Amino acid sequence: MVVKFENKEREYEEWCSNYKNGYVFNRAGGKTGNVLHTVDCWHLNVPTRKGTYTTRYPKYCSENLTDLLAVADELSKPNSWRECTACRNK
Repeated sequence: MVVKFENKEREYEEWCSNYKNGYVFNRAGGKTGNVLHTVDCWHLNVPTRKGTYTTRYPKYCSENLTDLLAVADELSKPNSWRECTACRNK
């Protein structure tokens, strides 16, 4: 199951707190703006952005990577998405 958070900061933060092994797809658009992260990625936890995570860009979250990748592929058309290098290099 994939959950979308847009303008729902409290709900997004609660989801991240409850699903520490989950994934977050940040849909910023464009050729490089769509990025897949793990919940604990530091890019998703910048103190100066607290309270604006889902108002800046919608977040799609899931514990099931396969489900989230299918959504990421569909939402990213005609461009693509990328995996966060910080998450990949953990």
